[in-house]
Amino acid sequence: MGTPASERWWRRGRDQAQAQAREAAGRAAPLLIDIDRLQTEAADGVRMVEAVDPGPRARRISADWAPVQEQAHQAVAAYMTAVGAADLSTDLEEPVARHAAQAFHAASDQMGHAIVAIQRFLQAAGRPLQQARSAHAAVPERLQAARVALTTATHAIEKAHQAGFQAREATDLVEQAAMVLRELDPGVERLGMQRMLDGAARVIELSTEADVDAESLPGRADDLARKLTAARTFLQVTESHLSGVPEALSELRRSYVYPSFADVESTPQRAEQALATAREHLARAEQLATPQEQRWGEAQQAITAARESIDSGAKLAQSAAHRLKALQAAQEDPAQALAQARRVVRDAQRFLLAGSEPPARHLVSRLDSLGVQLDSAPDRLAARNRPDFWAYLTELAGVTNAARAAVEEIRQARAR
Repeated sequence: MGTPASERWWRRGRDQAQAQAREAAGRAAPLLIDIDRLQTEAADGVRMVEAVDPGPRARRISADWAPVQEQAHQAVAAYMTAVGAADLSTDLEEPVARHAAQAFHAASDQMGHAIVAIQRFLQAAGRPLQQARSAHAAVPERLQAARVALTTATHAIEKAHQAGFQAREATDLVEQAAMVLRELDPGVERLGMQRMLDGAARVIELSTEADVDAESLPGRADDLARKLTAARTFLQVTESHLSGVPEALSELRRSYVYPSFADVESTPQRAEQALATAREHLARAEQLATPQEQRWGEAQQAITAARESIDSGAKLAQSAAHRLKALQAAQEDPAQALAQARRVVRDAQRFLLAGSEPPARHLVSRLDSLGVQLDSAPDRLAARNRPDFWAYLTELAGVTNAARAAVEEIRQARAR
């Protein structure tokens, strides 16, 4: 049986009010979903911007978002108040239903305005938000690359161990890389975007260095053995040269005045001291390169130091012979060294006069003085019973260096 007509007439207003309330609630529900989605998108974007670039731009965007976020919160709060005020699944009294409909209408308006505000914010901040999202997306990729690099380095060290190498330096680098990677565990929200990217880059750098070091150990061991052999050979050659120094010094003492060889008389002792130091470095390098030590870097440093000491000893060992040869050449033909120095001075004079501007007077005067000095240099040899050829050669070398310095000054002036 149907409901009596009198009852339907008395319920008409009540039913209509309930229908309107349910309709208003139905229109408000999708808006809640939209506002939640947009609010989450915007809030996540702002957090990403703050993580990527915690500077003035992030502060400005955060300040712009604050009132929009508050507007969204108030709109959602209005909707939740409307939902809590009346249970639309029950038979509400007409005044209660009408009040519910009004509440849902008001909440819909507020959420609609909030949605527009969020959309405008997203549009205004679109570029920095997109940049932040791109940078944020790069973090997992860089972290994965860091983990792969660390794993690769670890495998290289294991391979080196199997070949009998200790790989101390590579192991230390891998431990540093693993520690840096652990420091990144708190993530972007705690550490910030830049620190995460820098940390991942540091892990990759350390791991790559460890990988290269471990892979290079066999080649470094062979190279170190070759360098040790070459250094020992160089030492032996220098020792043989040193044995001829006393004879060269004896000839210098017999044939030339004391100032000509005074500065090379102590070369045997100084050379022997340099070679003794080289022997110590080589012995240390051999010890460091043993299978028990395998301290390749320190061994290489010891070999380098040995080579430097041998170089020093070799120069000292050859200095007496070179001095004797120079003095003999000057004694046999003093004019040859003089002619060479004169060519340098004349070339400098020609270079000075070849410029497009008038030559500087002080340079003209300086080069002329050098020419006069060359003219008088042979007189010093003629004035001695036992000429000081080394002083003569030293004077000519001083003139040559002065002329070349003048040429350099001319070049610099013309380059301005």
